[in-house]
Amino acid sequence: AGVAHELRNPLSSIKGYATYFGGRFPEGSADREAAQIMVKEVERLNRAIGDLIGLSRPTDIRPRMTGMRRLVEDTLRPIEVAEAPPRLTGRAAAGRGVTVRLDAPDELPDVAIDPDRMRQVILNLCLNGLEAMPEGGELSLSLQPEGDALRLEIRDTGMGIAPEALPHIFDPYFTTKGQGTGLGLATVHKIVEAHGGSISVTSEPGQGAVFRLLLPLGEK
Repeated sequence: AGVAHELRNPLSSIKGYATYFGGRFPEGSADREAAQIMVKEVERLNRAIGDLIGLSRPTDIRPRMTGMRRLVEDTLRPIEVAEAPPRLTGRAAAGRGVTVRLDAPDELPDVAIDPDRMRQVILNLCLNGLEAMPEGGELSLSLQPEGDALRLEIRDTGMGIAPEALPHIFDPYFTTKGQGTGLGLATVHKIVEAHGGSISVTSEPGQGAVFRLLLPLGEK
């Protein structure tokens, strides 16, 4: 975490200078385009550093009784629309030919969760599902009580996960993507465990993947 923080300061300077010099070149010039690439690469490194800091620090959750259906609906809204926020540009479901569906009863017991951290979990899993469906498909979510827990399932119809990768899917730095830090699912696993819950995944190549979260009911 200390090294990550030390890296952030010079990266901010690099981004600032790249932005400054880029603005001095004519619009459409190769030099301006090179400066813009530098800025994007710095932003990518900053995201990786943010993931590393998030994984290394204690998971400080602030649970409060929360309605999961409303939380899931609010989290899905920006990824369903064509005009996604900047950090989701190009990853929205509408632009990928993906249908998003939520199956949940109108009445569900509240759960003691940190809404911001759980929203991070749901968003990460949904974006992973979208990336697994470059040719379109369906992203379906379901919420159901299961004993003394609430079960959230996130299912995609994408390319699936290779059997040899499944045991390592939540390991830090393990990734099957050409790009990425391999910290996203490790962070998801850490947040879910901090809530006293569990997460598992089942998948077959070409048959999509299903992530199942169990969150304990009752106040913490």
